[in-house]
Amino acid sequence: MGVIFESIHGAKQIVKILSPAKINFGLWVKRKREDGYHDIFTIMHTIDLQDEIYIEPSYTFELFTTGPFSKNIENNIVKEAVEEFSKLTGTNFDYKIIIQKNIPVGAGLGGASSNMASVINYLNKELENPLSEEELMGFLATFSKDAPFFIKGGCAIAYGTGDKLKPINSIQKEITIIYPNVEASTKRVYDALQVEENQIELENIIELLEKYPIEDIIENHLQGVSCDIYKEIGEVVRFLESFGYKAYMSGSGSSVYVIGKLDNNIKNAILLRGWELFECKTI
Repeated sequence: MGVIFESIHGAKQIVKILSPAKINFGLWVKRKREDGYHDIFTIMHTIDLQDEIYIEPSYTFELFTTGPFSKNIENNIVKEAVEEFSKLTGTNFDYKIIIQKNIPVGAGLGGASSNMASVINYLNKELENPLSEEELMGFLATFSKDAPFFIKGGCAIAYGTGDKLKPINSIQKEITIIYPNVEASTKRVYDALQVEENQIELENIIELLEKYPIEDIIENHLQGVSCDIYKEIGEVVRFLESFGYKAYMSGSGSSVYVIGKLDNNIKNAILLRGWELFECKTI
């Protein structure tokens, strides 16, 4: 994640930022907390499926989305975060921001969180870092538990409610993602989860990573619940498993992925079903 170019058009300077998606290599739920959140462990990795964010000076703050997964911006988390950051810093951010949405929404890929982290990180740098990295990540976590991860990206174990991070070595993999064109609600999935306290600890995840290939340790405690709520997720999982692939859900869904590439005939069958397919790699 970062600024990849600045260009001058007349008196305007346009900045382009690539805002990557993430994949979850497993998600383990430890327990439900008294505040209603869940303590979890998950291995998150940025991938090269990316939204494009364009920022240029304007007369006031404006936010637009475009692209295949563009949505109404009334409840856009980026808009909300910029408004709060403006109050926090006492600064009016007179920018036009256009987000080219290439990452599916409600997919467990963190697109909105990545967009927010990218924009707020840029604005913080423009103000010469009034918030330290730790303060910036704390600010982002008030909007999304995934967002602090995108400040550095790469690969990390997220724990606590998902906002605490332990960076680990990159896991170089090719990944094929299938999106069944349904938006999954993280809140709805967690609310439906019935969980007994799990004894898994951070050290257990690290030990598993040291001993086994990532393919052998992935499990997602939310996958069964999500498949029950959203039949489309279950359909993708069963379709892939019927051809011998190990199918993993990212986050709370709705995207499902396999490690590696699919046979061309399988890819064609996926597209004929109206599902979206993305061939990616970790970055």
